[in-house]
Amino acid sequence: MNEPNVEASVEAGERPTILIADDTPANFGVVVESLTDRGFRVLVALDGEEALERALFSQPDLILLDVKMPGIDGFETCRRLKADARTRDITVIFMTSLTGAEDMVEGFSAGGVDYVAKPVRVNEMMARIETHLALRVMHRQLIVQNRLLLKEVAVRQQAETELSSARDALEQQVEQRTRQLAESNTRLSAQIDERRRAEANLQASEARFRTIVETSPIPLCITSMPEGVILYVNEPLRELFGLDTGMRTLTNIVDFYIDPADRDRLVSHLRAEGSFNNSEVHMRRVDGSPFWAIATARVATFGDAPAIYVGLSDITSRKRIEQELFESRNQLRELSAYMEAIREEERKRIAMEIHDELGQLLTALKMDVSLLKMRLGKDPDAMRKADDMRELVEKTIWMVCNVANHLRPVALNFGVVSALEWLVEDFIRRHGIPCQLHINGGEPVLPEACATAVFRIVQASLTNVGRHAHATRADVTLTSTAAALDLHVSDDGCGFDPGMARTGYSYGLLGMQERARLIGGAMTIDSAQGMGTAISIHIPLTGGAENDRRPDC
Repeated sequence: MNEPNVEASVEAGERPTILIADDTPANFGVVVESLTDRGFRVLVALDGEEALERALFSQPDLILLDVKMPGIDGFETCRRLKADARTRDITVIFMTSLTGAEDMVEGFSAGGVDYVAKPVRVNEMMARIETHLALRVMHRQLIVQNRLLLKEVAVRQQAETELSSARDALEQQVEQRTRQLAESNTRLSAQIDERRRAEANLQASEARFRTIVETSPIPLCITSMPEGVILYVNEPLRELFGLDTGMRTLTNIVDFYIDPADRDRLVSHLRAEGSFNNSEVHMRRVDGSPFWAIATARVATFGDAPAIYVGLSDITSRKRIEQELFESRNQLRELSAYMEAIREEERKRIAMEIHDELGQLLTALKMDVSLLKMRLGKDPDAMRKADDMRELVEKTIWMVCNVANHLRPVALNFGVVSALEWLVEDFIRRHGIPCQLHINGGEPVLPEACATAVFRIVQASLTNVGRHAHATRADVTLTSTAAALDLHVSDDGCGFDPGMARTGYSYGLLGMQERARLIGGAMTIDSAQGMGTAISIHIPLTGGAENDRRPDC
């Protein structure tokens, strides 16, 4: 517990608190009543331990302490009170029947200030209590006065020290200020000279800048921000927009945008970033003719106001070439799609002719060989030769069927699922690599061109697996919903870098991507060295803007 606030106790005039420690309640009943009648606040403890606890907690002004108590006696209790800094200043008066000189000496040695002999005489006890309380109050007042005096002395000393320091500091400041004024005068003179030189250099720089801008072949202008009022243009920009060379009052740059929203978008970007580079803008000249330009701009100041410094470059010819290239590319894609459709149709026709005509001829030949074998009789050589001819005809029939299926599988006539089943079985037979076909959602209803494209994409994917992947297994998954068709072909082979494949012009992958694009699908390739390959194709089946170029699906 902290030291009690002496100043606060003296000024507050609180009722004194007296703690009576006696193990016989009958001994202090009259004492308690007398103290209470005189306005004291009385606390009671029945032994030394309780007296120590109450004294520590309540901080009484005076303790009436019985000497003979159970446990620790009054002397020991007093010693402990005086040994604790938190209870050391509490006045202790012993109440005892021991009146010998030795007992009184021990009591005073323990820290007591007075004795009250038992049986207690109330008037005597009250006189002693009031005397010691008065002494305690005076002691406290003396402490307060000493503290106030010490504070006042300290304040005066501090004030004198601060005054001396302030006087010294003021003298130093005057001296320093005088020196600074002299230095400032010198610097000011130097700055005036430097300012004159800077103004001269600035005028020269402005003249050079104006010369550079005026002679630059790049159209340049300065516009106010954000209004867009043209503040300055050079001759190439006048020529680009068709402005009159003699026109002094310039117009607003917004008038030259075909879509003013483009300018608002660029200004918003300038507000956020402060500049932009190589942005394409569609503009028009004074006569209304449109043109395309590349714009580069940066925010700066012009006449102490925010302004936009703009450089333009006419790219109308380049845009026209790009448009022609785009149209040419679309024509090539349409031609490619047309040629692919013709090839598929030709494959279909050849496969049908091989299957129908050549197949029929070979079947007839097989029947003739069988008839010939029946008529040969028992000539073993002729019979063996007939068997060889029959086997040759059967192999030829199998090869004809196989060629026809590879040109266009007959299974495609029964749906894309049947065609994929045949393709997976043929892949396993040719390459000996396990391949699993997964069908989710049942048989999709697809136009013939779309089904053929799906079949060719899977065929090309499995061909790449068999030739390049060094895989131990492959999987083909076809998921069909009312809205889309998803195709997934994966393997656990060596994989490859798709970026390197694109830069190396992998025509197989390009062909697959082009087939997917022609039916309105999107193909993604997920592969890495040593991680296998997965090719996924998403084909929307419902109408919408994304299928406007899809003629069949």
